[in-house]
Amino acid sequence: MFNSLLGNDKSVSGVPALISPNTVIEGHVRCEGELQIDGKVIGDLVVNTLIVGLHGVIEGDVKAHRIRIKGTVNGSIDADKVMLEPTAKVHGDVMHDTLSIEAGALIEGKLTHKTEVTNITSFKDKATSKDKTNAQ
Repeated sequence: MFNSLLGNDKSVSGVPALISPNTVIEGHVRCEGELQIDGKVIGDLVVNTLIVGLHGVIEGDVKAHRIRIKGTVNGSIDADKVMLEPTAKVHGDVMHDTLSIEAGALIEGKLTHKTEVTNITSFKDKATSKDKTNAQ
């Protein structure tokens, strides 16, 4: 699915790309493989796998298959798998299929699950079914 968005139907592999510390990139970035940002990107990104390092900063929107954030993203995120480390700072909405948030991560924005989730039971429903089980 994601590869077709990039115009490539083959699986993506290769050497990871790196934007090193003290580097600022201005403009839109596309990467069909893995990209690690330890510097700053001002612009939107379309990436297969993105790692935002501890001191990495993105000023723009991100579309990715997988994203692991240790640094800062100021913009919206649309990714299948989002992992937020304890040092992560996200200022924008996050659309995801899978979301992992470690204690300490900061999110200022709306979290939206991309697909309808049918296997979630609310606490209220869980308590009601537990009461019914205990009554029998």
